[in-house]
Amino acid sequence: MVERDFVEPSCPVTAACRQAVLRTYATLKGRGADERVAFEAAEIVYSWHHPEVPRQRVPFVIADWLP
Repeated sequence: MVERDFVEPSCPVTAACRQAVLRTYATLKGRGADERVAFEAAEIVYSWHHPEVPRQRVPFVIADWLP
């Protein structure tokens, strides 16, 4: 069995997935949610848009996108 390297999706700033992730995080934080709760919700949104991305990689993608 040959193991292939994973290449994560390249999502431009205007991509629906990226906008949804950032909106989820910002809305929850704006309503007083704990940072961890908002981050986990953003992970769920990202995973819904990109089920092909390994779960352990998702937090790194989200962290790169947040301001």
